[in-house]
Amino acid sequence: MRNYELALVFDPSLDEQGIEDELSKITKIIEEGQSKVDDIDKWGIKKLAYPIKKQENGFYCFVHFQAEGELLDELDRVNRINDMILRHLIIKLDQ
Repeated sequence: MRNYELALVFDPSLDEQGIEDELSKITKIIEEGQSKVDDIDKWGIKKLAYPIKKQENGFYCFVHFQAEGELLDELDRVNRINDMILRHLIIKLDQ
């Protein structure tokens, strides 16, 4: 398995419970794909470099996980159709 980082920018109008619910959906997909979540790092609300979907701010989270390549397509698909996620990016780590 390879190490990956999923960078997420959530809609800032979500409350703490809403963020937790969205993150649990993502971790559930990762764990159902025979993969392992190593760490979740929440940065909180930060100003965006440019407006996205008419939002000036976003709630930043980073999910570190181990997975095989097949899971990445499903994770990308689910994140793309989720209206609460302004942007996402999956990065392969060198480790």
